[in-house]
Amino acid sequence: MTTSGSICLRCKTPLPDGANYCHHCGVSVSAAATGEYPVFDYERLFNYAIDLLCIAGTDGYFKVVNPAFERALGYTASELLKRPFAELIHPDDRDATHAEVERLADGTPTLAFKNRYRKKDGTYVVLDWMAFPERATKLIYATARVLGPPEEF
Repeated sequence: MTTSGSICLRCKTPLPDGANYCHHCGVSVSAAATGEYPVFDYERLFNYAIDLLCIAGTDGYFKVVNPAFERALGYTASELLKRPFAELIHPDDRDATHAEVERLADGTPTLAFKNRYRKKDGTYVVLDWMAFPERATKLIYATARVLGPPEEF
């Protein structure tokens, strides 16, 4: 992560070039600059969300996943963070998923992308993704909704 000497005005963490949000405290850079940022419990929203919420890296690993992942896929957060997410994607969907991650790495948001993920019990589920990349940090902020088993689609 390269820095240009800028720091978060809320928590004083060094920021990478082009960062829109502080990766440490989560406040937007522009809000921190004005001092007008809300104090809400976003962690609670993250943990209680019904949809799958995550931060992933363009390196192919999840960095953080919410509890909805465990409910949908059966893996613990720890299990999901240890392995490349490509290992869980149906073999027929891996090339398309790799291409989508490459577009995200180039800065193109994903508005709708479907792929099949293997659950811990060995069955597959279709996930419908939306994702926004932050090129400066090489992070992808994503949500997914479970559409159901593949045979329904």
